Amino acid sequence: MKTQQRQSLLFPMNSWAFRFLCLLMASLTACAAPRAQYVWHDLGTQRGGESSKGSQDPANWGVEPEPATTADPQIAAGFLLTLHFLEDRTLNGDFRVDFDGNLTLPYNITVNTTGLTLTQLRKKLIELYHPYFKTSSGIDLLVRERKYWVDVRGLVLKPGRFLVDSNESLDQVILTAGGMNRETPPEFIRIQKGQKSFSLDLNRYYSRGESHPQILGWMGGEILFFQKEIADATDDKTRSTPYRLPVYVLGEVRKPGEYLPKNGADFVDFLVQSNGFTDRADLDRIEVIRRTGGRTRDMQFSWDEFQRAPTPLQGDVLIVHADTRTFEKRFQIATLILTILTSLAVVYELERSNSIQNRRP
Repeated sequence: MKTQQRQSLLFPMNSWAFRFLCLLMASLTACAAPRAQYVWHDLGTQRGGESSKGSQDPANWGVEPEPATTADPQIAAGFLLTLHFLEDRTLNGDFRVDFDGNLTLPYNITVNTTGLTLTQLRKKLIELYHPYFKTSSGIDLLVRERKYWVDVRGLVLKPGRFLVDSNESLDQVILTAGGMNRETPPEFIRIQKGQKSFSLDLNRYYSRGESHPQILGWMGGEILFFQKEIADATDDKTRSTPYRLPVYVLGEVRKPGEYLPKNGADFVDFLVQSNGFTDRADLDRIEVIRRTGGRTRDMQFSWDEFQRAPTPLQGDVLIVHADTRTFEKRFQIATLILTILTSLAVVYELERSNSIQNRRP
């Protein structure tokens, strides 16, 4: 009887309260466990890029825009197309060509528009929808809006993808991206589409005006990379392809830019070239994005175990993310604190029970 009384006093939590605390400790510990790292994630299929070609005129980028009156325009990334089909209203609507040139339509149809004219695209849609309808020849297609996707990266205040007009100036694109970084102003811009690229010295661009290389017209799907230095900068002339794909270092580093890979180099070498991390860098969220075999993959790793990172390849994008104290981190900290408090509560209750038992005659 005394033994049972002593157990009841020592473990008053033998009731629902004690079980609840134990269950809470186990649950919080499980929630606070870190996720596995160093795993490649497949980001999808990449269409074959353009072959490596230099610009027709090395002093310019892009192509002269087609007149709006062109009856059969070539489709570009960013075009807004209107589809009309009497047999099924599901197909009626406006659909925009994405950055990679893909057009996603109802009934899980995706078609790559790269290199196609409006007429060629319509014929392709008729073929693709033929299994769904008795006749698909009644599909009508027209260009509702001619805008062009550009992806602005690097030393601008608001990097991202934007829709621009074909003849929009470089200055207007910079303004759309929030302007250039004032603390670390870029000195170069590399414009890239597939394997075709064009490098521009911004100081000369602003100082020489019309005599400096200009943008003839956007093609859609360009990547504009504003950076402090340029890989392979052996002279002060504007260069066009062919060139070796660099490794792009982005995010919370002191000198974002592109750097040519060297034999035996690892990602530490690229971080050294970019002058290391900023104060806002999250050393547990370093990401590599890689395109191989027509697919795009990414992986994340921590600086503490950098030796487990893959060997850099040409075209890799290395991103050091900002430490924004996300909900996940706050939750992990909160669960750790709650786990400690729960443990203290259990110890306190056991000590209190022991004290009560010792005071009994």
